[in-house]
Amino acid sequence: MELHTELNYGARLIMWSLRSLLWAAVLLTAIPVQKLTAQAQQGPSGAPTFRVSSNLVFLDVTVLDKVGRPVVKGLTKDDFIITEDKKPQRIFSFEAPETHVMGANAGDDNPDGRAPVTIFVLDRLNSSFDDFAFFRYSVRKFLAAQPAQLNSPAELMVVGNESLEMLQGYTRNKADLLYALDHLPPALPFKEMHGAFYWERVAQSIDALQQIALQNTGVPGRKNIVWLGFGGPGVNMEFLTGPVVGHLQHYVHTTTNMLVAARISLFVIYPGLPVNNRKILFSAMDAGANIGDDDPFAGDINFGVFVNETGGKLFYNRNNVDILIKQSQRLGSDYYTLTYQPHDVAPDGKFRRIRVTLRNSNLRALTKAGYFAPDRNEPVDPQQQTMIKLAEAARSTIPLTALDMNISDVLRHPDTRTAEITVQLKGKNLDWQATDDGRSTADLILAEASLNGDKNILASKTEKVTIFSTVQDPAQRAEEVTRLPLTIQIPRKTKSVRVVMETEEGGRIGAADLDRKTIDAAPAMPTPAAQLVPRGPEYVPPTTPQTH
Repeated sequence: MELHTELNYGARLIMWSLRSLLWAAVLLTAIPVQKLTAQAQQGPSGAPTFRVSSNLVFLDVTVLDKVGRPVVKGLTKDDFIITEDKKPQRIFSFEAPETHVMGANAGDDNPDGRAPVTIFVLDRLNSSFDDFAFFRYSVRKFLAAQPAQLNSPAELMVVGNESLEMLQGYTRNKADLLYALDHLPPALPFKEMHGAFYWERVAQSIDALQQIALQNTGVPGRKNIVWLGFGGPGVNMEFLTGPVVGHLQHYVHTTTNMLVAARISLFVIYPGLPVNNRKILFSAMDAGANIGDDDPFAGDINFGVFVNETGGKLFYNRNNVDILIKQSQRLGSDYYTLTYQPHDVAPDGKFRRIRVTLRNSNLRALTKAGYFAPDRNEPVDPQQQTMIKLAEAARSTIPLTALDMNISDVLRHPDTRTAEITVQLKGKNLDWQATDDGRSTADLILAEASLNGDKNILASKTEKVTIFSTVQDPAQRAEEVTRLPLTIQIPRKTKSVRVVMETEEGGRIGAADLDRKTIDAAPAMPTPAAQLVPRGPEYVPPTTPQTH
Protein backbone atom coordinates (compact mmCIF):
# COMPACT_ATOMS: atom_id res chain seq x y z
CA MET A 1 0.00 0.00 0.00
CA GLU A 2 0.95 3.62 -0.40
CA LEU A 3 0.61 6.37 2.20
CA HIS A 4 -0.40 9.87 1.19
CA THR A 5 -0.90 12.89 3.45
CA GLU A 6 -3.70 14.72 1.69
CA LEU A 7 -2.88 18.37 1.11
CA ASN A 8 -4.61 19.70 -1.95
CA TYR A 9 -8.31 19.51 -1.32
CA GLY A 10 -8.87 23.27 -1.37
CA ALA A 11 -12.31 24.58 -0.62
CA ARG A 12 -13.58 21.04 0.01
CA LEU A 13 -11.77 21.17 3.36
CA ILE A 14 -14.47 23.47 4.72
CA MET A 15 -17.09 20.77 4.24
CA TRP A 16 -14.74 18.00 5.34
CA SER A 17 -13.90 19.91 8.52
CA LEU A 18 -17.56 20.37 9.30
CA ARG A 19 -18.24 16.71 8.70
CA SER A 20 -15.20 15.01 10.16
CA LEU A 21 -12.94 17.35 12.12
CA LEU A 22 -15.41 19.48 14.06
CA TRP A 23 -13.73 19.31 17.45
CA ALA A 24 -16.88 20.15 19.36
CA ALA A 25 -19.20 17.94 21.26
CA VAL A 26 -22.86 18.42 20.42
CA LEU A 27 -23.90 22.04 20.61
CA LEU A 28 -25.60 21.64 23.97
CA THR A 29 -22.28 20.91 25.64
CA ALA A 30 -20.47 23.75 23.90
CA ILE A 31 -22.30 26.80 25.22
CA PRO A 32 -20.72 28.82 27.99
CA VAL A 33 -22.85 27.66 30.87
CA GLN A 34 -21.43 24.72 32.75
CA LYS A 35 -24.43 22.50 32.12
CA LEU A 36 -27.60 22.70 30.06
CA THR A 37 -30.44 20.24 29.89
CA ALA A 38 -33.28 20.40 27.37
CA GLN A 39 -36.55 18.87 28.55
CA ALA A 40 -39.45 18.16 26.22
CA GLN A 41 -42.80 18.95 27.78
CA GLN A 42 -46.33 19.02 26.46
CA GLY A 43 -47.67 22.51 25.92
CA PRO A 44 -51.33 23.48 25.69
CA SER A 45 -51.47 22.49 22.04
CA GLY A 46 -49.98 19.07 22.71
CA ALA A 47 -46.82 19.96 20.77
CA PRO A 48 -43.56 19.52 22.67
CA THR A 49 -41.93 22.64 24.05
CA PHE A 50 -38.39 22.98 25.35
CA ARG A 51 -37.17 24.38 28.63
CA VAL A 52 -33.46 24.84 29.23
CA SER A 53 -32.11 24.85 32.77
CA SER A 54 -28.59 26.06 33.43
CA ASN A 55 -25.84 26.38 35.96
CA LEU A 56 -23.37 29.21 36.18
CA VAL A 57 -21.88 31.34 33.42
CA PHE A 58 -18.27 32.31 34.16
CA LEU A 59 -17.09 35.77 33.09
CA ASP A 60 -13.40 36.65 33.34
CA VAL A 61 -13.43 40.44 33.25
CA THR A 62 -10.44 42.74 32.80
CA VAL A 63 -11.28 46.28 33.96
CA LEU A 64 -9.48 49.13 32.16
CA ASP A 65 -9.18 52.78 33.08
CA LYS A 66 -9.31 55.71 30.63
CA VAL A 67 -5.80 55.06 29.29
CA GLY A 68 -6.21 51.29 29.03
CA ARG A 69 -4.42 50.21 32.21
CA PRO A 70 -5.87 47.26 34.18
CA VAL A 71 -7.61 48.21 37.42
CA VAL A 72 -6.88 45.54 40.03
CA LYS A 73 -7.91 47.12 43.33
CA GLY A 74 -10.81 48.95 44.90
CA LEU A 75 -13.70 47.22 43.11
CA THR A 76 -16.33 44.97 44.65
CA LYS A 77 -19.20 42.90 43.28
CA ASP A 78 -21.51 45.90 43.61
CA ASP A 79 -19.42 47.88 41.09
CA PHE A 80 -20.39 45.52 38.23
CA ILE A 81 -23.62 45.27 36.22
CA ILE A 82 -24.32 42.22 34.01
CA THR A 83 -27.04 41.90 31.39
CA GLU A 84 -27.82 39.06 29.00
CA ASP A 85 -29.97 40.07 26.04
CA LYS A 86 -30.61 43.34 27.92
CA LYS A 87 -32.01 41.49 30.94
CA PRO A 88 -30.23 42.23 34.27
CA GLN A 89 -28.51 39.24 35.85
CA ARG A 90 -27.82 38.71 39.53
CA ILE A 91 -24.12 38.21 40.24
CA PHE A 92 -23.73 34.88 41.99
CA SER A 93 -20.03 35.01 42.93
CA PHE A 94 -17.08 37.38 42.73
CA GLU A 95 -13.28 36.90 42.68
CA ALA A 96 -10.77 39.74 42.76
CA PRO A 97 -7.52 39.70 40.72
CA GLU A 98 -5.31 38.88 43.73
CA THR A 99 -6.90 35.43 43.97
CA HIS A 100 -5.64 34.46 40.49
CA VAL A 101 -2.09 33.54 41.41
CA MET A 102 -0.28 30.29 42.12
CA GLY A 103 1.22 29.47 45.47
CA ALA A 104 4.91 30.22 45.99
CA ASN A 105 5.76 26.52 46.35
CA ALA A 106 3.48 25.21 43.58
CA GLY A 107 4.96 22.95 40.92
CA ASP A 108 4.01 22.74 37.25
CA ASP A 109 0.45 21.74 38.06
CA ASN A 110 -2.38 24.23 38.43
CA PRO A 111 -5.06 21.93 39.89
CA ASP A 112 -7.42 24.61 41.20
CA GLY A 113 -7.20 26.81 38.10
CA ARG A 114 -6.47 29.89 40.17
CA ALA A 115 -3.73 31.20 37.89
CA PRO A 116 -4.45 31.72 34.19
CA VAL A 117 -2.43 29.61 31.75
CA THR A 118 -0.90 30.81 28.48
CA ILE A 119 -1.01 29.01 25.13
CA PHE A 120 1.59 30.35 22.69
CA VAL A 121 0.65 29.60 19.07
CA LEU A 122 3.18 30.25 16.32
CA ASP A 123 1.30 30.68 13.03
CA ARG A 124 3.37 29.18 10.24
CA LEU A 125 0.28 28.43 8.16
CA ASN A 126 -0.63 32.08 7.51
CA SER A 127 2.70 33.90 7.88
CA SER A 128 5.61 34.50 5.53
CA PHE A 129 8.90 32.76 6.24
CA ASP A 130 10.46 36.03 7.48
CA ASP A 131 7.48 36.95 9.68
CA PHE A 132 7.44 33.49 11.25
CA ALA A 133 11.15 33.75 12.04
CA PHE A 134 10.48 37.11 13.68
CA PHE A 135 7.64 35.66 15.78
CA ARG A 136 9.88 32.83 16.91
CA TYR A 137 12.64 35.29 17.81
CA SER A 138 10.16 37.46 19.73
CA VAL A 139 8.78 34.57 21.78
CA ARG A 140 12.33 33.56 22.62
CA LYS A 141 13.17 37.11 23.66
CA PHE A 142 10.08 37.22 25.88
CA LEU A 143 10.82 33.86 27.51
CA ALA A 144 14.49 34.67 28.03
CA ALA A 145 13.45 37.65 30.17
CA GLN A 146 11.26 35.49 32.45
CA PRO A 147 12.39 33.78 35.67
CA ALA A 148 13.47 30.14 35.52
CA GLN A 149 10.05 29.17 36.89
CA LEU A 150 7.19 31.03 35.23
CA ASN A 151 4.44 32.59 37.33
CA SER A 152 1.92 30.21 35.77
CA PRO A 153 2.03 27.30 33.29
CA ALA A 154 2.42 27.86 29.56
CA GLU A 155 2.49 25.61 26.51
CA LEU A 156 3.86 26.03 22.99
CA MET A 157 2.09 25.11 19.76
CA VAL A 158 2.72 25.68 16.08
CA VAL A 159 0.06 25.60 13.36
CA GLY A 160 1.75 24.56 10.15
CA ASN A 161 1.06 23.50 6.60
CA GLU A 162 -0.51 20.21 7.62
CA SER A 163 -1.39 20.20 11.31
CA LEU A 164 -1.50 21.82 14.72
CA GLU A 165 1.38 20.47 16.76
CA MET A 166 1.96 20.81 20.50
CA LEU A 167 5.72 21.24 20.92
CA GLN A 168 5.61 21.48 24.71
CA GLY A 169 2.65 20.91 27.03
CA TYR A 170 1.89 23.01 30.07
CA THR A 171 4.95 23.69 32.17
CA ARG A 172 6.40 26.42 34.38
CA ASN A 173 9.92 25.40 33.38
CA LYS A 174 11.27 28.13 31.09
CA ALA A 175 14.11 25.88 29.89
CA ASP A 176 11.66 23.29 28.52
CA LEU A 177 9.76 25.92 26.51
CA LEU A 178 12.99 27.39 25.13
CA TYR A 179 14.26 23.95 24.19
CA ALA A 180 11.09 23.16 22.25
CA LEU A 181 11.23 26.55 20.54
CA ASP A 182 14.89 26.23 19.59
CA HIS A 183 14.41 22.76 18.09
CA LEU A 184 11.46 23.60 15.87
CA PRO A 185 12.66 22.60 12.38
CA PRO A 186 12.42 25.20 9.58
CA ALA A 187 9.87 24.88 6.80
CA LEU A 188 8.50 27.08 4.07
CA PRO A 189 4.84 28.11 4.50
CA PHE A 190 3.90 26.89 1.04
CA LYS A 191 0.16 27.20 1.66
CA GLU A 192 0.51 30.88 2.54
CA MET A 193 2.58 31.37 -0.62
CA HIS A 194 -0.02 29.85 -2.97
CA GLY A 195 -3.53 31.28 -3.32
CA ALA A 196 -4.95 27.85 -4.17
CA PHE A 197 -4.91 27.02 -0.45
CA TYR A 198 -7.05 29.97 0.64
CA TRP A 199 -10.07 27.99 1.81
CA GLU A 200 -7.88 25.29 3.25
CA ARG A 201 -6.12 27.85 5.46
CA VAL A 202 -9.48 29.24 6.59
CA ALA A 203 -10.59 25.82 7.80
CA GLN A 204 -7.26 24.77 9.30
CA SER A 205 -6.98 27.99 11.29
CA ILE A 206 -10.46 27.67 12.80
CA ASP A 207 -9.87 23.96 13.39
CA ALA A 208 -6.80 24.94 15.42
CA LEU A 209 -8.97 27.09 17.70
CA GLN A 210 -11.37 24.17 18.12
CA GLN A 211 -8.56 21.75 18.93
CA ILE A 212 -7.17 24.08 21.60
CA ALA A 213 -10.65 24.53 23.07
CA LEU A 214 -11.16 20.76 23.15
CA GLN A 215 -7.82 20.24 24.86
CA ASN A 216 -8.78 22.71 27.59
CA THR A 217 -12.42 21.80 28.11
CA GLY A 218 -12.76 20.66 31.69
CA VAL A 219 -9.46 22.22 32.75
CA PRO A 220 -10.30 24.74 35.51
CA GLY A 221 -9.53 28.44 35.28
CA ARG A 222 -8.86 30.93 32.53
CA LYS A 223 -6.71 30.26 29.47
CA ASN A 224 -5.17 32.89 27.19
CA ILE A 225 -4.17 32.07 23.62
CA VAL A 226 -1.36 34.36 22.45
CA TRP A 227 -1.48 33.84 18.67
CA LEU A 228 1.65 35.07 16.88
CA GLY A 229 0.56 35.67 13.29
CA PHE A 230 -2.35 36.80 11.15
CA GLY A 231 -4.75 33.99 11.91
CA GLY A 232 -6.91 32.48 9.22
CA PRO A 233 -7.83 34.43 6.07
CA GLY A 234 -11.02 36.48 6.28
CA VAL A 235 -14.31 35.59 4.60
CA ASN A 236 -17.04 38.12 3.81
CA MET A 237 -20.31 36.27 4.34
CA GLU A 238 -22.31 38.91 2.44
CA PHE A 239 -20.94 37.61 -0.87
CA LEU A 240 -21.72 33.93 -0.24
CA THR A 241 -24.98 32.20 -1.10
CA GLY A 242 -26.50 28.75 -0.85
CA PRO A 243 -26.01 25.99 1.74
CA VAL A 244 -22.38 26.95 2.39
CA VAL A 245 -23.62 30.00 4.34
CA GLY A 246 -25.46 27.87 6.89
CA HIS A 247 -22.57 25.44 7.17
CA LEU A 248 -20.05 28.20 7.77
CA GLN A 249 -22.23 29.94 10.33
CA HIS A 250 -22.73 26.70 12.25
CA TYR A 251 -18.97 26.14 12.04
CA VAL A 252 -18.01 29.49 13.58
CA HIS A 253 -20.89 29.48 16.08
CA THR A 254 -19.70 26.13 17.40
CA THR A 255 -16.11 27.37 17.54
CA THR A 256 -17.17 30.45 19.51
CA ASN A 257 -19.11 28.36 22.02
CA MET A 258 -16.19 25.98 22.47
CA LEU A 259 -13.79 28.84 23.21
CA VAL A 260 -16.24 30.53 25.57
CA ALA A 261 -17.08 27.26 27.35
CA ALA A 262 -13.38 26.56 27.92
CA ARG A 263 -12.87 30.10 29.34
CA ILE A 264 -10.40 30.98 26.57
CA SER A 265 -9.54 34.52 25.48
CA LEU A 266 -7.77 35.08 22.15
CA PHE A 267 -4.96 37.63 21.83
CA VAL A 268 -3.60 38.07 18.28
CA ILE A 269 -0.30 39.83 17.54
CA TYR A 270 0.71 41.02 14.07
CA PRO A 271 4.15 42.32 13.17
CA GLY A 272 4.69 45.91 12.05
CA LEU A 273 3.23 46.19 8.56
CA PRO A 274 1.75 49.02 6.45
CA VAL A 275 -1.62 50.09 7.81
CA ASN A 276 -3.24 49.70 4.40
CA ASN A 277 -2.70 45.95 4.47
CA ARG A 278 -6.23 44.60 3.92
CA LYS A 279 -5.93 41.43 5.96
CA ILE A 280 -4.86 43.53 8.93
CA LEU A 281 -7.46 46.26 8.57
CA PHE A 282 -10.55 44.06 8.44
CA SER A 283 -9.50 41.89 11.38
CA ALA A 284 -8.35 44.92 13.38
CA MET A 285 -11.62 46.75 12.79
CA ASP A 286 -13.71 43.74 13.77
CA ALA A 287 -11.60 43.12 16.87
CA GLY A 288 -12.58 46.53 18.23
CA ALA A 289 -16.07 46.86 16.77
CA ASN A 290 -19.28 47.19 18.73
CA ILE A 291 -21.02 44.01 17.63
CA GLY A 292 -24.43 45.08 18.94
CA ASP A 293 -27.00 42.35 19.56
CA ASP A 294 -26.90 40.48 16.26
CA ASP A 295 -24.85 37.52 15.08
CA PRO A 296 -21.25 38.82 15.12
CA PHE A 297 -20.37 36.55 12.18
CA ALA A 298 -23.19 37.74 9.90
CA GLY A 299 -20.84 39.97 7.90
CA ASP A 300 -17.31 38.65 8.36
CA ILE A 301 -15.41 35.60 9.49
CA ASN A 302 -11.93 36.50 10.65
CA PHE A 303 -9.78 36.26 13.74
CA GLY A 304 -10.71 39.78 14.77
CA VAL A 305 -14.28 38.62 15.38
CA PHE A 306 -13.03 35.72 17.54
CA VAL A 307 -10.89 38.21 19.49
CA ASN A 308 -13.93 40.40 20.11
CA GLU A 309 -16.11 37.42 21.02
CA THR A 310 -13.71 36.00 23.61
CA GLY A 311 -12.71 39.21 25.38
CA GLY A 312 -9.16 39.31 24.03
CA LYS A 313 -7.25 41.94 22.08
CA LEU A 314 -5.60 42.33 18.68
CA PHE A 315 -2.26 44.17 18.37
CA TYR A 316 -0.88 45.27 14.98
CA ASN A 317 1.49 47.63 13.18
CA ARG A 318 4.15 47.40 15.90
CA ASN A 319 7.47 45.57 15.92
CA ASN A 320 8.03 45.16 19.67
CA VAL A 321 6.26 41.81 19.67
CA ASP A 322 7.87 40.62 22.92
CA ILE A 323 6.41 43.68 24.67
CA LEU A 324 2.99 42.94 23.16
CA ILE A 325 3.21 39.37 24.47
CA LYS A 326 3.83 40.82 27.91
CA GLN A 327 0.83 43.16 27.52
CA SER A 328 -1.36 40.26 26.41
CA GLN A 329 -0.33 38.25 29.45
CA ARG A 330 -1.08 41.16 31.75
CA LEU A 331 -4.54 41.75 30.25
CA GLY A 332 -5.23 38.04 30.61
CA SER A 333 -3.93 37.83 34.18
CA ASP A 334 -5.29 40.92 35.96
CA TYR A 335 -8.98 40.06 35.93
CA TYR A 336 -12.07 39.63 38.07
CA THR A 337 -14.20 36.50 37.81
CA LEU A 338 -17.98 36.95 38.02
CA THR A 339 -20.63 34.28 37.68
CA TYR A 340 -24.36 34.45 37.09
CA GLN A 341 -27.17 32.01 36.40
CA PRO A 342 -29.22 32.70 33.25
CA HIS A 343 -32.81 31.53 32.93
CA ASP A 344 -35.11 30.73 30.03
CA VAL A 345 -32.40 30.17 27.42
CA ALA A 346 -34.52 29.53 24.33
CA PRO A 347 -33.07 26.70 22.19
CA ASP A 348 -33.29 28.78 19.02
CA GLY A 349 -29.60 28.95 18.05
CA LYS A 350 -29.55 32.74 18.34
CA PHE A 351 -26.76 34.88 19.74
CA ARG A 352 -27.09 35.72 23.43
CA ARG A 353 -25.42 39.08 24.03
CA ILE A 354 -23.61 39.52 27.37
CA ARG A 355 -22.69 43.00 28.55
CA VAL A 356 -20.63 43.89 31.61
CA THR A 357 -20.56 47.55 32.63
CA LEU A 358 -19.29 49.39 35.69
CA ARG A 359 -21.03 51.99 37.78
CA ASN A 360 -17.96 54.20 37.33
CA SER A 361 -18.32 55.44 33.74
CA ASN A 362 -14.57 56.06 33.55
CA LEU A 363 -13.95 52.31 33.62
CA ARG A 364 -14.71 49.74 30.94
CA ALA A 365 -14.84 45.95 30.97
CA LEU A 366 -13.03 43.59 28.60
CA THR A 367 -14.75 40.20 28.54
CA LYS A 368 -16.48 37.76 26.22
CA ALA A 369 -19.34 39.18 24.17
CA GLY A 370 -21.80 36.31 24.44
CA TYR A 371 -22.61 32.84 23.14
CA PHE A 372 -24.95 31.08 20.76
CA ALA A 373 -27.89 29.28 22.31
CA PRO A 374 -28.45 25.62 21.45
CA ASP A 375 -30.66 24.97 18.44
CA ARG A 376 -33.33 22.33 18.92
CA ASN A 377 -33.59 21.96 15.12
CA GLU A 378 -29.87 21.49 14.54
CA PRO A 379 -29.14 17.94 13.32
CA VAL A 380 -26.44 16.19 15.33
CA ASP A 381 -23.62 14.85 13.19
CA PRO A 382 -22.18 11.77 14.94
CA GLN A 383 -18.81 12.42 13.30
CA GLN A 384 -18.48 15.60 15.34
CA GLN A 385 -17.36 13.22 18.07
CA THR A 386 -14.35 12.02 16.08
CA MET A 387 -11.71 14.25 17.61
CA ILE A 388 -13.16 13.96 21.11
CA LYS A 389 -12.82 10.19 20.84
CA LEU A 390 -9.26 10.54 19.60
CA ALA A 391 -8.31 12.80 22.51
CA GLU A 392 -9.85 10.37 24.97
CA ALA A 393 -8.23 7.39 23.26
CA ALA A 394 -4.78 9.00 23.41
CA ARG A 395 -5.01 9.25 27.20
CA SER A 396 -6.80 5.97 27.82
CA THR A 397 -5.02 3.09 29.56
CA ILE A 398 -7.04 0.35 27.83
CA PRO A 399 -6.02 -1.37 24.59
CA LEU A 400 -7.85 -0.28 21.43
CA THR A 401 -7.79 -3.01 18.80
CA ALA A 402 -10.49 -2.28 16.20
CA LEU A 403 -7.58 -1.44 13.87
CA ASP A 404 -4.58 -3.78 13.81
CA MET A 405 -1.49 -1.60 14.31
CA ASN A 406 1.89 -1.69 16.02
CA ILE A 407 5.09 0.37 16.31
CA SER A 408 8.48 -0.72 14.97
CA ASP A 409 11.86 0.72 13.96
CA VAL A 410 12.39 3.22 16.77
CA LEU A 411 15.29 5.65 16.29
CA ARG A 412 16.13 8.35 18.84
CA HIS A 413 17.36 11.88 18.12
CA PRO A 414 18.57 13.14 21.53
CA ASP A 415 19.74 16.47 20.09
CA THR A 416 16.13 17.48 19.33
CA ARG A 417 14.26 15.26 21.80
CA THR A 418 12.44 13.47 19.00
CA ALA A 419 12.08 9.89 17.86
CA GLU A 420 11.44 8.39 14.44
CA ILE A 421 9.06 5.45 14.50
CA THR A 422 7.18 3.35 11.99
CA VAL A 423 3.53 2.48 12.50
CA GLN A 424 2.50 -0.74 10.76
CA LEU A 425 -1.21 -0.82 9.93
CA LYS A 426 -3.08 -3.81 8.51
CA GLY A 427 -5.88 -3.26 5.99
CA LYS A 428 -8.47 -5.12 8.06
CA ASN A 429 -11.51 -3.06 9.20
CA LEU A 430 -10.59 -0.06 7.06
CA ASP A 431 -13.29 1.67 4.99
CA TRP A 432 -11.97 1.03 1.50
CA GLN A 433 -13.34 3.05 -1.40
CA ALA A 434 -12.74 2.24 -5.07
CA THR A 435 -11.08 4.88 -7.27
CA ASP A 436 -11.32 5.46 -11.02
CA ASP A 437 -7.79 4.18 -11.63
CA GLY A 438 -8.56 0.75 -10.16
CA ARG A 439 -7.02 1.34 -6.75
CA SER A 440 -8.72 1.50 -3.36
CA THR A 441 -8.32 4.25 -0.77
CA ALA A 442 -9.04 4.55 2.95
CA ASP A 443 -9.18 7.84 4.89
CA LEU A 444 -8.02 7.93 8.50
CA ILE A 445 -7.33 10.48 11.21
CA LEU A 446 -4.05 9.99 13.02
CA ALA A 447 -3.17 11.36 16.46
CA GLU A 448 0.16 10.95 18.21
CA ALA A 449 0.77 12.01 21.81
CA SER A 450 3.65 12.00 24.27
CA LEU A 451 2.33 11.50 27.81
CA ASN A 452 3.68 11.95 31.31
CA GLY A 453 3.12 9.54 34.20
CA ASP A 454 -0.35 10.99 34.87
CA LYS A 455 -1.37 10.56 31.21
CA ASN A 456 -1.30 14.30 30.61
CA ILE A 457 -0.36 15.23 27.04
CA LEU A 458 3.10 16.84 26.79
CA ALA A 459 3.28 17.00 22.99
CA SER A 460 0.87 16.00 20.26
CA LYS A 461 0.05 16.13 16.57
CA THR A 462 -3.08 15.26 14.60
CA GLU A 463 -3.47 14.94 10.86
CA LYS A 464 -5.51 13.26 8.15
CA VAL A 465 -3.92 10.51 6.08
CA THR A 466 -5.13 8.60 3.05
CA ILE A 467 -3.71 5.18 2.19
CA PHE A 468 -3.89 3.45 -1.18
CA SER A 469 -3.93 -0.21 -2.20
CA THR A 470 -3.71 -1.91 -5.59
CA VAL A 471 -4.82 -5.29 -4.21
CA GLN A 472 -8.22 -6.29 -5.56
CA ASP A 473 -9.02 -9.29 -3.36
CA PRO A 474 -10.62 -8.09 -0.06
CA ALA A 475 -9.14 -10.95 1.98
CA GLN A 476 -5.61 -10.23 0.75
CA ARG A 477 -6.10 -6.50 1.20
CA ALA A 478 -7.15 -7.07 4.83
CA GLU A 479 -3.73 -8.63 5.53
CA GLU A 480 -1.71 -6.09 3.56
CA VAL A 481 0.45 -3.84 5.77
CA THR A 482 1.00 -0.09 5.33
CA ARG A 483 4.11 1.41 6.93
CA LEU A 484 3.65 4.98 8.18
CA PRO A 485 6.88 6.79 9.17
CA LEU A 486 6.36 9.35 11.94
CA THR A 487 8.55 11.74 13.92
CA ILE A 488 7.34 12.31 17.47
CA GLN A 489 8.36 14.93 20.03
CA ILE A 490 9.72 13.39 23.26
CA PRO A 491 9.68 16.12 25.94
CA ARG A 492 11.79 15.67 29.04
CA LYS A 493 9.01 14.27 31.25
CA THR A 494 7.65 11.81 28.67
CA LYS A 495 6.83 8.38 30.12
CA SER A 496 5.04 6.87 27.13
CA VAL A 497 3.92 7.51 23.56
CA ARG A 498 0.57 6.51 22.10
CA VAL A 499 -0.39 6.61 18.42
CA VAL A 500 -4.13 6.46 17.69
CA MET A 501 -5.85 6.01 14.34
CA GLU A 502 -9.56 6.20 13.52
CA THR A 503 -11.36 5.47 10.28
CA GLU A 504 -13.01 8.64 9.02
CA GLU A 505 -16.31 6.99 8.12
CA GLY A 506 -16.74 3.95 10.36
CA GLY A 507 -15.28 5.33 13.56
CA ARG A 508 -13.14 2.26 14.30
CA ILE A 509 -10.14 3.06 16.50
CA GLY A 510 -6.79 1.37 17.02
CA ALA A 511 -3.85 2.35 19.20
CA ALA A 512 -0.20 1.41 19.57
CA ASP A 513 1.95 2.22 22.60
CA LEU A 514 5.63 2.80 23.27
CA ASP A 515 7.08 3.14 26.77
CA ARG A 516 10.00 5.38 27.73
CA LYS A 517 12.24 2.41 28.54
CA THR A 518 11.93 1.16 24.95
CA ILE A 519 12.57 4.63 23.56
CA ASP A 520 15.71 5.11 25.69
CA ALA A 521 17.03 1.69 24.63
CA ALA A 522 16.62 2.46 20.91
CA PRO A 523 19.61 3.42 18.72
CA ALA A 524 20.48 7.12 18.72
CA MET A 525 21.55 9.33 15.83
CA PRO A 526 21.74 13.07 15.22
CA THR A 527 18.65 14.57 13.67
CA PRO A 528 18.87 14.62 9.86
CA ALA A 529 19.05 18.04 8.23
CA ALA A 530 15.54 19.43 7.96
CA GLN A 531 14.13 19.66 4.46
CA LEU A 532 13.63 23.38 4.01
CA VAL A 533 11.08 23.16 1.21
CA PRO A 534 8.38 20.58 1.99
CA ARG A 535 6.97 18.62 -0.88
CA GLY A 536 3.65 20.24 -1.71
CA PRO A 537 1.03 20.03 -4.42
CA GLU A 538 1.41 21.76 -7.72
CA TYR A 539 0.36 25.40 -7.67
CA VAL A 540 -3.05 26.14 -9.16
CA PRO A 541 -4.25 29.74 -9.58
CA PRO A 542 -7.05 30.48 -7.07
CA THR A 543 -10.66 30.89 -8.04
CA THR A 544 -12.07 32.04 -4.71
CA PRO A 545 -15.31 33.95 -4.10
CA GLN A 546 -15.37 37.47 -2.68
CA THR A 547 -13.16 37.25 0.40
CA HIS A 548 -10.83 39.40 2.43
